[in-house]
Amino acid sequence: MKKGKFYIVSVLVILVLSLVSLACGVSSISNLFATATPTSTHTPTPTPTFTPSPTPTSTSTPTPTATPLPTGVSLEILPDARSLFVDYDNKYKVILPKDWVVLPVDKEKLNTILKKLAEEQPDLADAAKAFQELDSNVVRMVALNGNREYFVNGYAANINIAVMEDAMVSAMPISFVSGALEESLKRQGLTVLTDGVNPVDNKNGVEMEYIDVERSLSGNRVSQRIMIFQNNKKLIMMTVTTVSRFKDVIFQSLNEIGATVEIFK
Repeated sequence: MKKGKFYIVSVLVILVLSLVSLACGVSSISNLFATATPTSTHTPTPTPTFTPSPTPTSTSTPTPTATPLPTGVSLEILPDARSLFVDYDNKYKVILPKDWVVLPVDKEKLNTILKKLAEEQPDLADAAKAFQELDSNVVRMVALNGNREYFVNGYAANINIAVMEDAMVSAMPISFVSGALEESLKRQGLTVLTDGVNPVDNKNGVEMEYIDVERSLSGNRVSQRIMIFQNNKKLIMMTVTTVSRFKDVIFQSLNEIGATVEIFK
């Protein structure tokens, strides 16, 4: 894993449908009654008068237009300070604890956050600067843990969510995919700490598994937990990375996050 290669998209495009109110015109009615003028030699005979009927005014009825479904991703800070991340393109959502800081994809917005972080947590700002060039079509979310306790030599514990579009892989049993990924990681020289089937306890019934790995990086021992699930013909991987001595705490945080994953249509 290259130092700092992570970053997030937190943009949602919403198209708002505006309805135009139509006013109806009302025809005025005049000369409701006309009366004949009497003469001195005749008893006046009432003459009936016509009352014009109002001309109905046609009104146009607006044709309902379906509101487009949201696309992209969104981030909402909940009342309890947790972050709700929704990926509309890939049809899932997840909740992150308040310790995790999600970064925006837009560089201008990212610079705004970096300025704020520079004042409040300079170390975190430095870590975030490295994650500005990821492909948002693949990497859907990145978050840094804001607890300074887990900073080591410029590294911050981080989470990223990556999506791989592959109809075949997304249709395979999740246990088969997990096994194949495990073998691939071993071939890349990583130490795989888990073995067999390792299901994630998800409260929404999403079938998920995880793999734990370790590697050496710049003199530090680094640990990762990779959670995988499938949806919308995609394989979705949620990975947390931390210096190994913090893995128990950080992995448990990912377990809590994985429990909240929910898929939708």
